[in-house]
Amino acid sequence: MMNEAARLKTAKSIVFIDSEVGVDDKKIHDLGAVRNDGVTFHSASIHDFCTFISGSEFICGHNIVHHDMIFIKPHISGGINGKYIDTLYLSPLLFPKRPYHALLKDDKLQSDELNNPLNDAKKAEKLFYDEVNAFHALSSQQKQIFCSLLYQFEEFQGFFEYVNFVPYISNVENLIKNEFNGRMCSNADVTLLVKHYPLELAYTLALIGSDDYHSITPRWLLNNYPKIENVIKFLCNTRCDIECGYCSNMLNIHKELKRIFGYDSFRTYNGEPLQESAAQAAIDGKSLLAVFPTGGGKSITFQLPALMAGKTIHGLTVVLSPLQSLMKDQVDNLSEKGIVDAVTINGLLSPIERSEAYERIASGTATLLYISPEQLRSRTIEKLLMSRNIVRFVIDEAHCFSAWGQDFRVDYLYIGDFIREIQKKKKDKKPIPVSCFTATAKQKVISDICEYFKRKLDIDLELFASSATRENLHYVVLYKETEEEKYTALRSLIEQKNCPTIVYVSRTKRTHDLASKLTSDGFPAKPFNGKMEPNEKIANQEAFINNEVKIIVATSAFGMGVDKKDVRLVIHYDISDSLENYVQEAGRAGRDPSLQAECYVLFNDNDLDKHFILLNQTKLSISEIQQVWKAIKDLTRIRPRICCSPLEIARQAGWDDSVSEIEMRVKTAIAALESAGYIKRGRNVPHIYATSILVHNMQEASHHIDHSALFSDSQRQNAKRIIKSLISSRSIAAAGNDDAESRVDYLADILGIEKDDVITSINLMRQEGLLADAQDMSAYILKSDSQNKSLQILDKFAKLEAFIFSQLPEEGCTINYKEWNEAALAAGVKSSNVKNIKTLLYYLTIKDYIHKVEDAEKHIAIVRPSMNSKPLYEKFTRKIDICRFIVGELYGKIRYNSDDKEEIPVQFSLVGLFNAYKEIPRLDIDKSSITIGDVADALLYLSKIGAMKLEGGFLVLYNSMEIKRLVTDNRIKYKVDDYRLLDEFYKQKIRQIHIVGEYANLMVRDYNAALQFVQDYFQMDFRKFILKYFKGERAKNIDRNITPKKFNQLFGQLSDIQSQIIND
Repeated sequence: MMNEAARLKTAKSIVFIDSEVGVDDKKIHDLGAVRNDGVTFHSASIHDFCTFISGSEFICGHNIVHHDMIFIKPHISGGINGKYIDTLYLSPLLFPKRPYHALLKDDKLQSDELNNPLNDAKKAEKLFYDEVNAFHALSSQQKQIFCSLLYQFEEFQGFFEYVNFVPYISNVENLIKNEFNGRMCSNADVTLLVKHYPLELAYTLALIGSDDYHSITPRWLLNNYPKIENVIKFLCNTRCDIECGYCSNMLNIHKELKRIFGYDSFRTYNGEPLQESAAQAAIDGKSLLAVFPTGGGKSITFQLPALMAGKTIHGLTVVLSPLQSLMKDQVDNLSEKGIVDAVTINGLLSPIERSEAYERIASGTATLLYISPEQLRSRTIEKLLMSRNIVRFVIDEAHCFSAWGQDFRVDYLYIGDFIREIQKKKKDKKPIPVSCFTATAKQKVISDICEYFKRKLDIDLELFASSATRENLHYVVLYKETEEEKYTALRSLIEQKNCPTIVYVSRTKRTHDLASKLTSDGFPAKPFNGKMEPNEKIANQEAFINNEVKIIVATSAFGMGVDKKDVRLVIHYDISDSLENYVQEAGRAGRDPSLQAECYVLFNDNDLDKHFILLNQTKLSISEIQQVWKAIKDLTRIRPRICCSPLEIARQAGWDDSVSEIEMRVKTAIAALESAGYIKRGRNVPHIYATSILVHNMQEASHHIDHSALFSDSQRQNAKRIIKSLISSRSIAAAGNDDAESRVDYLADILGIEKDDVITSINLMRQEGLLADAQDMSAYILKSDSQNKSLQILDKFAKLEAFIFSQLPEEGCTINYKEWNEAALAAGVKSSNVKNIKTLLYYLTIKDYIHKVEDAEKHIAIVRPSMNSKPLYEKFTRKIDICRFIVGELYGKIRYNSDDKEEIPVQFSLVGLFNAYKEIPRLDIDKSSITIGDVADALLYLSKIGAMKLEGGFLVLYNSMEIKRLVTDNRIKYKVDDYRLLDEFYKQKIRQIHIVGEYANLMVRDYNAALQFVQDYFQMDFRKFILKYFKGERAKNIDRNITPKKFNQLFGQLSDIQSQIIND
């Protein structure tokens, strides 16, 4: 039977066109066209083109209305009578659901050839007839709705006339409510939208009708019609007063809490329903600040609204957190629950994992994105966020906004500017809501956070703060004079309690020393600190979470976001540097409210002096900021804008390698200068010069360079020194060090070569074939003395995946994880368990093999294949075949004499693997269709199932910052008044150390008085708190960066004049 497009093709005269227009000169360089009778045209002659298309009733093209005809019309003398049809504007209307039409890529057509307008005209023809068929496949109501809303617009009128459709129903509002009943609020004012936003409403209805919440509005459409975001929020995410069926179901936080997480109710704090109230406020579109105790369930408060908004309005929630480990933990915890909607982008990801995260955000399969505030400086991140409907920014550790907080971070001060810029670019007058979270905050900190968002975004934050204390925690401070006494007490407590234990220390070195000492004494322990290799850090954290070891010795970097509910003992071997941090760290015990837990501090006054020493070492002085300001003035003498790296600024400022954490200090100084109005920092500007080294060793590299005609004598010497450093950097990566990137500014600095000369040598080595973009990477694979363990894991998961496909009908089914696991075991799949089934379904969902909807309340998932069974099984067999090849190839690279570890680092290149796989002759698999993306997907699969751990890739890059100088007078210096904010922060740090020391001494004497001290600290005005607890001379003591005991030892015998000099 002839379909509708085929029938119309013979009845209507239509010509499909495309033009090639110069980007710079805006002139037509080439034209292509094809008529419905099959006759084609390809020429640059505008006269011949007009003759060819004249007489056609309809002229169709992709972006014809606002592109092609804009340039063609001025050349037409007699005019063209044909009506325009634009496939670009029809596509999101008729193909709103993933997978989108194969010919579409955002606002462009997928094309086999560049700059061939005839080829693109033929693509437009195919797309158009598919759109005709898609339109006729709609229900009669949908056809009439779209026609009624869009007939008035020139982008659509020609199409409706082509398909013989005209508006004939006056009350389209009722038609919309009936057709989309249950998929939008029944009481929404549709009449208002029909009158003022008919086009935006049509696109919104198309998306709502797709029944796939991971489908999204294309970026170009959001850019042209930003009100689409407002319309979908109005229809699908704004609760009505009457609570219609849709609102009482889809916007009901209690139902969704049960369905998504399986919880019957929200947590309360001494009867206060703060978790529920904050979640409801987010659903209602309010901005908020929530102060919840550690372990108080803040994650649910933003995850639940985010997942609900992802489903109702296809939106993205952005979570800003300073800690990479926290981001990873939260994403992992959600995936273990079967929730696949969260991704993180951070420095712990391999290039393949990072690429997969970018793709999931762009495609709509992610509704929760975790990133650090610094990443807001990335153009890539900004571009990704501009392509999505951003429903909310969530800011974790919000006390970092305030100089009065325990961890003030200057990169937080950019957050408001970024959000304002995004709103401006999205042309949205209504501010994007924000949710701020912190576990501990004084009144001044709360005031600072609220004032910041009022000043930057004109947002009022609704406060949700708990006055409740953690009733299941008991606090003890034991005064210990010596290190020996401390360690004896530590061993005794661990032996007595015999439970999962966190031991907190203040220095990274001590995590290793103490863990080693406990282990040798029969108490197996693992270290954890922020400076450890990511691979080891993750392994130690997971060993503790999975109860492989009961003790972890950590700095404060451990614990945020770690969901381990059975920790019953936290011991502070060194007391924290603030009461806020102590309460937060101690709060990692007893996260299960039904468990009683104990929090010990092994204390002596010398611990406080160590904090003062560390503060003095890390403090950024006013003179250092002045040095950075002078360096920027020197670098901007010729032009006010520069792009340079933090290291280059540090060297210009005269800083050498004795300055610790040099990049962080430069960035802090730049943020201070920006805050004071001296400069404006822009985006980060990374430039990648190469991702692989094609020579195997230095001897081979020297041979190439010596025999190359590209290099001068001086360039040969430079190139040899540079390639030697790069090869060394790559070998470090193979040994398990993630710092594999070789940065141009560091190479220049270390080798004493000008940066421009380094770049020249690198480019010459690319031309000579020493460097390329083959994507060098490293990974850890598993081995034993006699077997390839990675291959064993792959075989187990391959059998389980084959079983899953055998149980999955094309129309989909509802699965019960426990029952599926029992069926798999009964079928002989011995490796099956619920966790492994969830792991496979997670991968299959994020790679779009299947669509999955979880129901935690019923412990089921609704699973539907995204394609027919044959192509699905072909993709499976091809993936497993590539995986087997990869494991075999990498297993062959193991150097057995290197060490006896189970995890062995190996190096490879993605392009190398791809080429090697293609070269193996096979009859059973068609390798012609294999892409490098298939190899990357196979590596991702091996990583997800635990057959290997992907590490960072090799990069030769230059990572610069945009800086614009605002104060142009060279005589103006950075002043004491400009330093006020940072100075206040450092003064507060000094006070906080004294205050936590006072708490410890008070806890030794009087338990209840110490608890009251803590409560007063967080609830009283700070000045009143100081007057209450630090009277007379003691008020002066807390402003000194030394303990009173130490001060008296050093300065107690001074005369009045000497004391005056010291105080000054």
